[in-house]
Amino acid sequence: MIRDENGCYHLEINQYIMKNLLLTALITFFSVACNKSREKTTSAPLKSDTMVLNDQDIVFVSPGDQAMAALKKKNGEDFYTIADDANNYFSEASVYLDSLKVAYKNADDTKVFVFRKDHKTIAIPKYKSPWYALFYKDGKYETVDLVNVREAYPKFFGNTAAKSSGALDAKTVIASVAGDQYSVLEKKDGDLNNDHFTDRIVVLANNRDLDPQDPDTKTAPVLILLNDQNKKYDVLKNENIYPNSFGDSFRKLVVKDRFFTVELFNEVPDEYTSEKYITFRFSEPSKEIVLSKYGENTVRKDGRKNNALCSDKSFGKILFRDYRSDDIRT
Repeated sequence: MIRDENGCYHLEINQYIMKNLLLTALITFFSVACNKSREKTTSAPLKSDTMVLNDQDIVFVSPGDQAMAALKKKNGEDFYTIADDANNYFSEASVYLDSLKVAYKNADDTKVFVFRKDHKTIAIPKYKSPWYALFYKDGKYETVDLVNVREAYPKFFGNTAAKSSGALDAKTVIASVAGDQYSVLEKKDGDLNNDHFTDRIVVLANNRDLDPQDPDTKTAPVLILLNDQNKKYDVLKNENIYPNSFGDSFRKLVVKDRFFTVELFNEVPDEYTSEKYITFRFSEPSKEIVLSKYGENTVRKDGRKNNALCSDKSFGKILFRDYRSDDIRT
């Protein structure tokens, strides 16, 4: 209590106490989130110092008590800003995953994260950041800064977003892939696998200006949403159709029966113009989307024309997800 010049008493809260209250709140927040998430996702007790990753796991990792104390000592006054930012990024990431109905776990850095592959138990190294997310799927893992979870999730898990949603909601599925980086350029419906359920093909555009030094500005996914009996979408994605090293731009999407074609266009002033037609189809025997035909029409400045067309008899079986414009030669 402090007495002023008028004889009144005022309560002054010590700055040290306020900072410790913030630290306690942060620890409590992550602890409560951890317990809540474990109740949702864990059906059997794990060893106290080890977490085994299975199937398709997402784990949010935060500093334990010792690491928290070390961070506080190392960063001084900046620690509270760093911790507050981590709290905000975690909140945004968890809200995003909750919107997709994707389960996740929480743990502190005292855990040893492992997975089993080829009859071996493999430990995952510690990440550079005190707060991060850990993605695991089919014997592969990725450590991600919390601020990048929304962007990294669809790239790592692919069609998991659609399968986890448990509902036929194309808008949500597309949004889970597009995030803030992409927008819908064109979309069309069709029945690719002839099962009388409507499928959807979506061409996305990159919202960021092209930067030759930044590969993330050079991608624009093409999506196939295969309707599984009006229960969910199985999503296929390809980021290598356009743009490509030739500088091709998207022109049009055409869907007919079990086929769909992505049309690209390019023009080099005073040299040539080119059109490319990349056609995919549903393969009944293998139940896969494969490249069916590839055509390229080029008109030179002097009027010379070069038209080329090849089919899967020439280039063999190329799955939609494996197709690369840079690798096709006519």
